[in-house]
Amino acid sequence: MNTSPDFPLLGEPLALDLANTRICRQGTVVDLLRNASGLTSWLRAERERLVWRGRATAEDFTAVATLRDTIDALLHAKCASATTPQAAVDALNRILTKPVPDQYLTWNAAGPKRAMASGSSAVRRQLLLHTLACDALEVLTGRDAPRLRKCRQPGCRLLFIAHNPRRLWCSGTSCGNRARVARHYRQSHPG
Repeated sequence: MNTSPDFPLLGEPLALDLANTRICRQGTVVDLLRNASGLTSWLRAERERLVWRGRATAEDFTAVATLRDTIDALLHAKCASATTPQAAVDALNRILTKPVPDQYLTWNAAGPKRAMASGSSAVRRQLLLHTLACDALEVLTGRDAPRLRKCRQPGCRLLFIAHNPRRLWCSGTSCGNRARVARHYRQSHPG
């Protein structure tokens, strides 16, 4: 797990990192992406795992925010064992069935990287959306799907893969610490 000043939980699968750009602060859902500049910051934070160069546009933000809402609905429905959000399933499938832009492998001293044959903004955006949608599909149906969890701290909406079955919180230093402090208070101040 990684953190950054702008994004409290990074290092989970990309689909979770994207969904986790909507957090809860004092009972209100807050969008950490907010606009194209916020998306650019998130893309920079994920630069080791995503093919993206330059600044995001308003069109990029709209497309990614829409996909984020779709992925968020699917992931939270799975965590809650809720009714299938069919509109979200259909939206994800539309992205998954679009043709993938041409990609190829490059390799330098830093190691292998995925590159695109065309650098147009529409192609970049399509590849980004496809990459995120494929990751969401893997999170929802892959071998780690049974480990998908929502943080148990009241008021937190962050998602994570519980590689340790005893993991209950998105972060032991924030939500986990709050839970331990609250438990200690209840034990030391009964009634």
